[in-house]
Amino acid sequence: MTLIGARSQQWLRSRIDQLPVAADLGDNFADDVTEIAVAAYICSGLRGTPVPLQQFISNRFKSRIIPNPKAGFSRGSGSADWRSARLFKGLTDVDPTPALSGASMFPADRASLVRPLEAALLAEAEEMLRTPIPEERLTDQAIDTYASVLALCYCFGMERPRFASARTYGDAFSNCLRFANWAERKGRLMPLAQMCYCLCLIDPDHDVAPMLADIISSQRPDGSFPARIGFGTADQDNSALRPTLAALVALHMAIYRRWHGSQPNLPIAA
Repeated sequence: MTLIGARSQQWLRSRIDQLPVAADLGDNFADDVTEIAVAAYICSGLRGTPVPLQQFISNRFKSRIIPNPKAGFSRGSGSADWRSARLFKGLTDVDPTPALSGASMFPADRASLVRPLEAALLAEAEEMLRTPIPEERLTDQAIDTYASVLALCYCFGMERPRFASARTYGDAFSNCLRFANWAERKGRLMPLAQMCYCLCLIDPDHDVAPMLADIISSQRPDGSFPARIGFGTADQDNSALRPTLAALVALHMAIYRRWHGSQPNLPIAA
């Protein structure tokens, strides 16, 4: 798994090298950079030392990006729009269905800046995590939103949230199992990788080997991971960025299981 992760990081390096380095990256590139920064932060925290991906993006963008879940996500200049990074946009951009009504109550700034989460915000998250999503409403976006909220509650793995009800952990675990089954049936790699990560957040000893087998077997020769589970040989474009990042995080979670960083402060650059 370490070798597979290393191959995916090399593919990500090639994508990073193609990104512009101008001060204003634009919304599309800014989202890509933030996605990479978040994944590098999580992988470094799980490993306990900076992963190569962290160095790749640090070398490319110097001191511009500083991800820290206790202080939000911002550029060195403190630009507020970086606190509305892709990870947090998912909490507010989803369609307001009853099953995900709690997601619309998560303003990006509140979710990213308050660590630990204030009681009212944590209660909103807890209600959402306990709510089952009907099968007909399951989509990649719905699972992405759920995974984002759960990751924030766990500070990406650094701490265990203090939910008001002990049943929340079990309900969230059951939801994640359902989402993983859905992803396997639909052949969707990214939500499957996200559920590998989330299931281990809740229970670090949970066996995710069967899910990882589907993910690992889908890696392309260039090191990337596709949106759909299955074998392929064609090199991929930037559309593979998020599935590859999700797979990389899932691999690190499967290898290291728990947060090993001494402090939640592993910025991309100081």
